Amino acid sequence: MKKPSPREELLRLQQKIFERNDDFIKSQVSVKERGFEAYERQYKKHVRSYESISNIEELLQAVLEADIIYLGDYHTNKQSQRSLLRLLKLIIDKTDRLGICLELVQKKHQKVLNAFLAGEIEEELFLKKIQFRKYWYFDLWENFKPVFDFVRYHKIPLFGIEWCPSLSCSLKRRDIESAKIIAHRLKQNPGTKFIIFTGDLHVAPEHLPREVGLLLKKNKLVKKELIIYQNSESIYWKLAQEELEEKTEIVQLDEKSFCILNTPPIVWQQSYLNWLEQEGGEIDYADAKSNFLELVRRVSEFLEIKLPAKVEEIEIFTCGDLSFLERLEEDKAFDRKELAQIKRQILASESYFIPKKKIVYLANLSINHASEEAAHYTRILTAGLEFPRKIVDAFYANALHEALGFFGSKIINHKRKCFHEKDYQRLVQYLKVTQLPKKRRLELEMASLILDHKLLEREGEPITYQKILRRNPEVFFGVTHGLGYMLGDRLYYALLQEKISKEEVREVFKNPFKEEGEPFRVYMKLLRKIRGVKLPERV
Repeated sequence: MKKPSPREELLRLQQKIFERNDDFIKSQVSVKERGFEAYERQYKKHVRSYESISNIEELLQAVLEADIIYLGDYHTNKQSQRSLLRLLKLIIDKTDRLGICLELVQKKHQKVLNAFLAGEIEEELFLKKIQFRKYWYFDLWENFKPVFDFVRYHKIPLFGIEWCPSLSCSLKRRDIESAKIIAHRLKQNPGTKFIIFTGDLHVAPEHLPREVGLLLKKNKLVKKELIIYQNSESIYWKLAQEELEEKTEIVQLDEKSFCILNTPPIVWQQSYLNWLEQEGGEIDYADAKSNFLELVRRVSEFLEIKLPAKVEEIEIFTCGDLSFLERLEEDKAFDRKELAQIKRQILASESYFIPKKKIVYLANLSINHASEEAAHYTRILTAGLEFPRKIVDAFYANALHEALGFFGSKIINHKRKCFHEKDYQRLVQYLKVTQLPKKRRLELEMASLILDHKLLEREGEPITYQKILRRNPEVFFGVTHGLGYMLGDRLYYALLQEKISKEEVREVFKNPFKEEGEPFRVYMKLLRKIRGVKLPERV
């Protein structure tokens, strides 16, 4: 059997991550309305493939020729809302009359929306009056705010088209009711070009466009429509197979529809997963390096660590770009074992720093993940690269590395949480009485070893289960990860409660732990420092 090329392997890896994420996302939907699968299938049949590679000039021409433009929105993906803003900027000077219909605002709050756009009420009162945080389950106002700012500045009419924000009405009923609002606005505003910005599934021809079309026909109104989809995974995979995904931003599907490709599939998936897990915001996928370096600067400024000039000599890759793996496979500095470990990290959606090549891989665009890697990078810039150690020293060095990473992420997002001893006790109790799949048996083993270690800590003793750690690197990293996070969380609160000073934390960041036995001694010293630290009540 022919060995796959690095590029083919990368594509398979991305597709595996996508499929795993897709399964997880589907498992999180507790109530799926009747007819959802059929509704989704109708949408997906329109975004399976494309007719031709296109460009912004062709898309702009089609927009200028259309009367109604349906633009699909993947709510948690910031680039999705930015597409609307980019489109508005492109056409604002090229069209006389422009209006926008937004799913974001309910029809019944139109007067409040008008007052906000006119500058009569402040932003916080506006959000309160439209019950944004109650009904709009994706609390992502910051993604939409630039659109509202643009609309206010240019005095563009903006209309709410949401009729029923809860799950109590079907997608079909929502299309029908939203269509009534849109048709009414079109009739009221003859000669106005309307952009309809709504959830991506709604923009399939059989859905919202069909309902609007029926009402326009009834009112004897003739309007030319255009549909703009965003980020179809099927189209992305086809482009990737042809090595076109990095060169292509727009494709034309047929005479009245285009698809914008501004975010790889596993990146827009991750935006939803981050929202599910309340991951505390995201860095900008389109400008990951400058965002990452800004986090490095914030962590180092807080700790008063002077960064070297070489701080910018780093490459940042995100979960949407695994191209660095091709380079590593061709690089003789990496053996099979090292490459296998890197691939395991990627499949496990773990962020990764590769010191040999000054590469940071962000498996997740969340602020928490990025700031944790920023703290790791800060430590390496000040203490130097890791080096081979005996198993016990390697264990505690890695636990300290994880602790400093989590501590650094708390500087950026103080609300970040992690498991502590009681959480692991509850987890072990649950897993012991549950019929476990193979993957969760490993989780039980790691949780049990973490609890065993907490008992050893009370005796002041180092690890005794060295064989287990040597046998399975996943257990080694899982246990040190759990212990390190607990320590890092408590370090943060110890600093706030003045049980440890910033200078002492800074010294740990700078310490390369060169002497044999030093990692364990530093680990135990920090545990003594944080004794008695009170953690805030979880809510």
